[in-house]
Amino acid sequence: MKIKVIEKIMRIIEVLADNEEGCSVGQVAKILNLKVTTTHSILATLFSLGYLNKDEKTKKYKISDKFLIIFSPLINKNLLLKISEPIMKELAETIKESVVLGIFYKGERYTIAQVNYEGHILNVNLNIFQKASCYSTATGRILLSYISEEEVKKYIRKNGYPKEEWNNIRNFDDLKKEVERIKRNKIEIIEKENTIAIGVPVFGSDGKIVASLGVYLPKLRFKGENKKKIIRELKKKGTEITLKLGGKNG
Repeated sequence: MKIKVIEKIMRIIEVLADNEEGCSVGQVAKILNLKVTTTHSILATLFSLGYLNKDEKTKKYKISDKFLIIFSPLINKNLLLKISEPIMKELAETIKESVVLGIFYKGERYTIAQVNYEGHILNVNLNIFQKASCYSTATGRILLSYISEEEVKKYIRKNGYPKEEWNNIRNFDDLKKEVERIKRNKIEIIEKENTIAIGVPVFGSDGKIVASLGVYLPKLRFKGENKKKIIRELKKKGTEITLKLGGKNG
């Protein structure tokens, strides 16, 4: 069941988001085929709540900074997923292994997309938000290496040092050495008894890390030419997502 007023609000926001110069009440009403009175009422309410700016000379409304601050994480996540999905599917098909995309959000590492490669069948899941340790995952270590030192220290205060989870790290100097190594190589590979996990960074237009693209697979398949191929293709696809986001690879 649709709630019509919410639908109208979202359609108006979409129109304003597509017009950087802003729109007047009449322009919005014409574009959406809405009554001028209804359009004015919605715009005035959004303006009073601080979600829109209004130019008193032109009488045009624009999306405000308050709106962007509140909704930009969601907008950015959706853009990241839209760009990453076909690239992740292509990577999984090329290397015949499963692929994940992780982000650092509100002090934690989350998986937001996963493409499982099982028996020549791709199973794509974009509706996940699964928390995992930054210390024990390759994508998590990548993310931790590129966020600010202040954010790293907050993570340590909350979770302690990794110790056995990561090279027996028990102080900040040791962690910093590992972070610097990862940033030099722009890749992290975790070898466990039976599995391999690999992560590479994905950067945004501001040069900051926005995600980490990862691959995980049984250890017995990570050798020889296949090992080289997996690393090469993972790096290539991480760079491809970065470029499509308007960023540069580090």
